[in-house]
Amino acid sequence: MTAEYPLKPVVEGLYIVGSRPVLYSAADDVFVVADVHLGYEEAMASQGVFLPRLQLRKALKVLSEARAIVGARGVIVNGDIKHAFEKLLKQERVEVEEFIVKLQEMGFKEVIFVRGNHDNYVGYVIRKLGVTVVEDHLDLSNGIRVTHGHLDLEPRGDVVVIGHEHPAIHLNIGGSKIKLPVLLLIPTTFSTQILVIPALGVYQTGNIVTLDRGRFLSPMVRRYGVVEKAKPIIVDESLGVIALPELESVLGF
Repeated sequence: MTAEYPLKPVVEGLYIVGSRPVLYSAADDVFVVADVHLGYEEAMASQGVFLPRLQLRKALKVLSEARAIVGARGVIVNGDIKHAFEKLLKQERVEVEEFIVKLQEMGFKEVIFVRGNHDNYVGYVIRKLGVTVVEDHLDLSNGIRVTHGHLDLEPRGDVVVIGHEHPAIHLNIGGSKIKLPVLLLIPTTFSTQILVIPALGVYQTGNIVTLDRGRFLSPMVRRYGVVEKAKPIIVDESLGVIALPELESVLGF
């Protein structure tokens, strides 16, 4: 670990790795990421929008940098490894395979995939590369549960780590409004906290968080989240990791 890219604690046993959208579970020695959305560029091209193919390259770069900070044993992809709902696109198949093979070549001893709502028709591709596929949730050490966030589940354990939301926030800096990805720690009506991690995909720039619980994507957040008490944490490669006050203070004006 270097001084330039420290581990930042979020809750007991979970750390943000080097100002990147990567969590590290120390007890399990694994990274957790979400929302890679490989194949996004092909899906957009079919709609007449042509984008540089950056998703795969950026995802691998981020995980390579994270592994240089702490040599985690494994990596958990917490849903939406691909983008298209209705089919498995050619780019998706090619890039999912390359993504997993490159992770294995980086030295990760285990790759685990937790299914998300975009992940239709990709299970076979993943399994044949030796990846463990989890359909709903995965329980780690210290009361940490990992699930993508699209399922209507009750919060269980001490912390539930989800993706799905792609959370971001608008801030006024130097007279300009900028959009920044955030990690969001949300209390619930249970004793469990929900920890929403930013998307790994470079084009998934984020959905602006709100005090309106009904506008969140995750059924778990909508039903059980105490969103006004949620704590946003900016996770940005340029600005670093910046903890903000509770949402009711940040947005309640």
